[in-house]
Amino acid sequence: MEGRLFGVEDRPRRAEVSGKTTERCTIIVSPRDRFSTAESCLETLVANTPEPYDLIIVMGGAPQALRERLQARFAGKAKLIFIPQFLNCAQARNIGLREAKTRLSLCMDSDVFVRPGWLSALIRCQEETGAGLVVPLMLENQHAIHTAGNSFFITQKGGKPFGSKVLPYHGQEVHEGTNIKRAPADYGEMHCQLVDTKAALDLGVYDERIREGEELDSGLTWKKGGKSIWFEPESIVVFDFPTSIDSAEDISLFIWRWDFHGIMEGYKVFHEKWGIDITENGAFKHFLLMLNELVGILPRLWPSQTALRIDHALNRGGEILGLPIKAWRHLRAWRWGYYDWVRELEGGPSPARAFKEKARGILRT
Repeated sequence: MEGRLFGVEDRPRRAEVSGKTTERCTIIVSPRDRFSTAESCLETLVANTPEPYDLIIVMGGAPQALRERLQARFAGKAKLIFIPQFLNCAQARNIGLREAKTRLSLCMDSDVFVRPGWLSALIRCQEETGAGLVVPLMLENQHAIHTAGNSFFITQKGGKPFGSKVLPYHGQEVHEGTNIKRAPADYGEMHCQLVDTKAALDLGVYDERIREGEELDSGLTWKKGGKSIWFEPESIVVFDFPTSIDSAEDISLFIWRWDFHGIMEGYKVFHEKWGIDITENGAFKHFLLMLNELVGILPRLWPSQTALRIDHALNRGGEILGLPIKAWRHLRAWRWGYYDWVRELEGGPSPARAFKEKARGILRT
């Protein structure tokens, strides 16, 4: 661990912001699946957060150049924690929570960009509701809603419970305010969460064995522990969803984060804990495959900007080449573990048989 937490013992626990008293909290920032957004995320955070806070930056497996830049910018202003290996969201947040000295902590991925007033609205909601967890209105670009709170839909199929995430108002555009009201939620998106620090640690709301689907596990854990979850629309942040991998420093982390087998193990843990299948009736594997296709074979073998440029060019060419590219994509899916997922979580055929059947289908078209 490097750096130190600034001014914790010397600063007041509450301060006046725009005529209102806001409780001091700890903000914990860590990567989700990219390093390249971290610095702009932190600069936006500093610019749009006049409220009092302590800052902890947790970086697992960060490139040396990024570590040096963060040290130069935040040494003495934040506690910088560098861990050699990659960390999933739960691991990074638990590290930060154990270092926090405030009643409330804000856990945030480094691809989230906050807007003015975001923090005080979350804290006000927590103080008025006593919630264990509060989440903001989440956008996925400057106007489109990613989600406004969250619901967990469960149905039975052959006596087996299947659970799916529900993202209210997804895709609706926000301009100059909305009529969306503060409301309870079943769970909160992991991107940005205000939590009761002690309760989060005592209840173990961040299970370090789960790499994806941890928001559902967290929501069920909060509810089991008797703590409510609230959505606060007066707080607005923007989540930068990855549609392309353009920086070489992101390649290895992104591959690790969205690895089929690593996520599969976490899904098994979730099922053992709650008895619910969250593969979304088999649909989630297609989303996972789409993310894996953002980094092709060449950048995986040779992580570099040159490899990314070649990979992007091949992807553009795929729109013209048609049939050979379809076969190539299915070969990559087989190599990455897509068909292992089908066999282990859905009871499908062996990976070799599934790939052969898919190849025959391509040749017939």
